[in-house]
Amino acid sequence: MGMSDTVIFLDGAGAICCADGHRIRSLQTKDLEELSMSTYLVHDGRLYLAISTEHRWNADEASGWRLEGERAIREHRYELREVQGPRAVRVYGHCDECEPLLVRGDRASFLGDFVTEHKLFVDFRLTFRRGEPLQVERMSGARDDLGNDLRARGLYVLRDDEPLAVAHREVKRLHAAAERDEA
Repeated sequence: MGMSDTVIFLDGAGAICCADGHRIRSLQTKDLEELSMSTYLVHDGRLYLAISTEHRWNADEASGWRLEGERAIREHRYELREVQGPRAVRVYGHCDECEPLLVRGDRASFLGDFVTEHKLFVDFRLTFRRGEPLQVERMSGARDDLGNDLRARGLYVLRDDEPLAVAHREVKRLHAAAERDEA
């Protein structure tokens, strides 16, 4: 995989949504200069590079911290540098709100599960042109397309109503509830 940059969407202009309409606020890209695990922000149809102004080796460790009730919050400051267009950028990631597709394996994993989850992959092409609204084109991200791709690779994709799929989701739900109770 290697390094990639993060692109975060701060406003509704050019909202990024999966095929089911779930908003996605953060994606990855390898299309920007000087690939260095940088953070880019999209706001009002413009692309900005966020450059940290705080350097750990010489910053006061206590600065930027505050307490709010039972939470500690640390603020970071960044300079913004607008990335000039025209520019097309491919961004990609997963929809965390869509239920993953479930694939039945031919043998149990090391944890004893016969089911693997495949999150819904999404990717988009963003086109930035000065003076024009941000253009967003979804390149993939439909659940049926992912299912067809997995089947074409010879995998058995479970239907949502199959007993193994129902059992897998129920066990997952019970584990999540147990983790919440422990916290």
